[in-house]
Amino acid sequence: MKTISSHKARCNAGFTLIEISLVIGLLLGLATFVGMNISTVRDWQRGKDAAVSLQAVFAAQRAYMSDHPTADIAEVSTVQLQVYLPQGWSTMPVVRSLDDDTLTVDHTVMPPRFMLGTSVYDPSLKGSDGLWDAGQ
Repeated sequence: MKTISSHKARCNAGFTLIEISLVIGLLLGLATFVGMNISTVRDWQRGKDAAVSLQAVFAAQRAYMSDHPTADIAEVSTVQLQVYLPQGWSTMPVVRSLDDDTLTVDHTVMPPRFMLGTSVYDPSLKGSDGLWDAGQ
């Protein structure tokens, strides 16, 4: 009987150093990309949250003015306006700026706006883009 010796093909069960380096490099590149862009997304989210807050105040202003058509919005107090805030809002919104400063709502003008001290706060380039303002 003749026996044929067979050489088993050697199986490489692992990854090469080049493959591992490529995967690690790809993961580092993705982590860097996400890290660089997360602040932009966070700033955009702050702007959208601020716009929603201003839209709630604007809705309260319109509701108040519909009940009191001869009133001057500049003379309406915060307490009077809080009653007209949409459902889910019990107090005037408090918003943080991009630099973590506390912004106040100027509800004496229509549409309302955020104030940082005595100046209007809107870091977006347009006053009607819906970020940091009530939009159009």
